[in-house]
Amino acid sequence: MKRIVVDKNMLEDSKDLGAKHPLRAWLAASKNHIVVVTDYAHLEMLKGNALKNILKSTEILAEFPKQVHIVKSITAVSALRGKDKGRKKRMTSGRGTKSFRKWCDKRARAAAGDQRFEGAILRNGERASKQLADMLENMNGFADNIKDATKEFTDDELGILRRHEPVPHAIVLKILGGTLKLADSFFLMHPDIRSQPKLHDVPHTFTFRFALCAFLHALHWRVKGGAEDRLPERMRNDVIDVSYAAYALCFDGLMTDDKLANEIYENGRVMLDLFAEHAPKAPRTRGKGAEVGQKAEPAGRVAMPV
Repeated sequence: MKRIVVDKNMLEDSKDLGAKHPLRAWLAASKNHIVVVTDYAHLEMLKGNALKNILKSTEILAEFPKQVHIVKSITAVSALRGKDKGRKKRMTSGRGTKSFRKWCDKRARAAAGDQRFEGAILRNGERASKQLADMLENMNGFADNIKDATKEFTDDELGILRRHEPVPHAIVLKILGGTLKLADSFFLMHPDIRSQPKLHDVPHTFTFRFALCAFLHALHWRVKGGAEDRLPERMRNDVIDVSYAAYALCFDGLMTDDKLANEIYENGRVMLDLFAEHAPKAPRTRGKGAEVGQKAEPAGRVAMPV
């Protein structure tokens, strides 16, 4: 089974490609091809004209209802324990997935003008609009946070990344160090996490992978010369792209035509694979076994364009 995270734009057949649409073709190719729908995708589906957009965004999915998995809320996913085995299943909402399948059966009612069904969609759309507006307010000062998160990178190091040269150990360690620091702050802020995960479990948490993508996003804009002039709405969309990439690192990939989202995901995969290979391993015994806090040395050089 291959479970791919799909962004909102890829869910729509805006060019009327029919069977040639990449998502429709991929789903039709195998029943083991599963679309993973995140809460941010759902939020974007309801943006603007909620009724029109939700019908448009679920047209392809409704053709393959048994090949759609709905992810738990980002708050719930962020609190999950850091175990690699069974992670995809733990992140998936069984209730949400079943509810979506039932909704597909009733979806035609909204298209036919069922006012009661329309009302429920419109109310969800109002809530989605409020959430997006709240996100927009939180973008104030975000450009400054980007600069602060990557302030340890020298001009020479930024030049290496800008020219897409192989990344030396020093830069790799700075990226991993910055990611761990960011993840640490996320763990501390989460309302449902009482104790931080053990170091060997951290790479398997959604929070770490989100922090990695967020740090790479910050580094992207440092390499580009800063994000001070980027509009808050575009910055908000960047944050949503970061979430898509982070979810994709927890599943089997990302389907999107967004350049930034793809770049963050691909760079995240390179860094995650490197970190997972050299990170401290879980102790084999409950006694005074292997140290889990020892630093690991990355091997070789990585060609990672940012």
